[in-house]
Amino acid sequence: MAPTKLDSLPLETLERMASYLHGTHRPSLYALSLANKACHRATLRSVFREIHLAVGDAKTLQCGVGALVKILFGRGSTRHVRHLHIKGFLLMNIEESSKQGVEAGTLNRTDGDGGGDSDEDDDGAFDYCAMERDSVEEILGDQEPYLDGDFYDNEPIKVSPEEDMAWAPVVNLVKTLPHLTELVYECRNQFPPSLLDALHKHHPHCKLHHRTFRLRSLRCGAPDPHEMAIATSPCLHSVKVRYAWRDSDGQDDYNEEAMQELVAGLAPNLKEVHMIRIAPSPTARSIRRLPFPRAPWPGLPGFVPGRGTGSLTSLSLAGTIESGPSFLQAWKNHTDFGLLHHLTLGGGIGTDHVRINDEAMRWIVQNCSFPRLKSLYVCLGRDDDEVEKPNYTMDAVAFFKTLVPLDELSVSGPLEPDIVDAILARHGRTLRKLSLRPSESEFHLRDDRPHIPLTFNKEHILQIQAQCPSLQDLALSVRRTRSDAREVEMYRAFGKMERLQSLFLTLDCSNWRVHRGASTDDPLFDEDDHQLYTELHPRLKRGHFRETFMNCAVDETLARSIWETICHAKVGRRLESLKLYTANGGRFGMNSSYNDTHEVVANLSRSWLIERGVRDDEDTINPL
Repeated sequence: MAPTKLDSLPLETLERMASYLHGTHRPSLYALSLANKACHRATLRSVFREIHLAVGDAKTLQCGVGALVKILFGRGSTRHVRHLHIKGFLLMNIEESSKQGVEAGTLNRTDGDGGGDSDEDDDGAFDYCAMERDSVEEILGDQEPYLDGDFYDNEPIKVSPEEDMAWAPVVNLVKTLPHLTELVYECRNQFPPSLLDALHKHHPHCKLHHRTFRLRSLRCGAPDPHEMAIATSPCLHSVKVRYAWRDSDGQDDYNEEAMQELVAGLAPNLKEVHMIRIAPSPTARSIRRLPFPRAPWPGLPGFVPGRGTGSLTSLSLAGTIESGPSFLQAWKNHTDFGLLHHLTLGGGIGTDHVRINDEAMRWIVQNCSFPRLKSLYVCLGRDDDEVEKPNYTMDAVAFFKTLVPLDELSVSGPLEPDIVDAILARHGRTLRKLSLRPSESEFHLRDDRPHIPLTFNKEHILQIQAQCPSLQDLALSVRRTRSDAREVEMYRAFGKMERLQSLFLTLDCSNWRVHRGASTDDPLFDEDDHQLYTELHPRLKRGHFRETFMNCAVDETLARSIWETICHAKVGRRLESLKLYTANGGRFGMNSSYNDTHEVVANLSRSWLIERGVRDDEDTINPL
């Protein structure tokens, strides 16, 4: 039988192939489009389904959109565009270019008043903290945002006529796309009035995803009419909001209260809300305001308390949330938790002390129902720095048991064996994605609270394998033990998971037993290793740092070895990707920093992404 040629296949078959490649491997989609005329025609729908625009200065934007329009019309593909993603910052003049790094309403991770984008400090020395920070952001993504730095609420409220006119190329593009269904706006600029008008007139059913949303005019008293038009637009489907209790100037921020009222009825089609509460760095002005309470929230115009309830399907409450149930009570009063498909409670770098506690979990068990919940991201906290919480484990077990079986679950914080058992027993059969990241608070250490983060072993991995038969995506913490036999056996155990395709391992280089364990002696320590590292910490030895350096040294050779060990033991589906995040080096169970070793640990702690090649099965490895 003669082999079938691509150009002899029906158009529908080729389009299905292109659609598959669009979701799995874009380079192959583009290669297919160049095979012949039939393939080129079949791939147009997938190639132009999503368009991404990078916004810079007005002239560049005009040229870029003009070139895009020429391509779309030349290939008759305006009808294929469904999603338009706009990202960047529209600069109107050179002065704006120098200011864009320090506009407020954004988080500037700096210690002074300058911009936060440089990796060098004032003396020209390399900023290892900035390097480490950027790397962690790339590895962990949106689920763990940085929450510290300067935060000023002084972004422009109004869009000048000149700026609105500069958006004309994008507005005209939107008007020419007959089947646009989603628009993602991720620009620092205020959403332009002309673009909002174009959506309402030409695409009234298009979903607007506003990822830099803020009601900037709240600081001025009465909300701005254009901002309210954005907030109450029937197109508005999802928002991402960064806010604070007070900003770095000491100005009260009411964006959370405003969002709750929008959810409860003022925004008729708002379905997804992502709130990130940050902790601005203290300034002289904000410190002077500390003794004074916030002024009462006046409410948004047109909102009547108790008249309606929102119907969110996704609610993310990340950042420096309150540990108790009060913040959840406020949201429950404004939206129906019974309609939620996704819920996030907590999350963010440096939020070990602001996670939901036992009281919040008890309140959820007694007062909430989530019959439609499919995915949950939750950060737990013992909250026992001042008062002992003996029922923490029991409350956590009850919390996870009261939920319907989930498809996706991410849990970080203090994990006990009973909590892990409850999670796997209740949700294991349905889980496709699971993340377990044990941690404990290093603050306010008491002699009667020697908590040490749960360490997963080979038996835990086999338990997950047995109780989660459908698991495809797993994130877990593995304690580095100098690549000894125990560590290697753990990597091999991951290979027993038949459906596992994506694995994210946090290579934990901490040793909390130094300050919280019964003994710090290591049989492998030599005479020099037993010497004290510093007189301030009589339990901390030189050998502990030598061990830390060895565990943190994850080079490309070791990363490949871990990948190959797992792949050689793999049964069922092949492992497609492995992310290795080397973390926690120099953490010994006490809230202390060792500045003379921080740079060494930061340089040694490499992280990697290894992916199986789609075309030729050759593995690719890239540093993160």
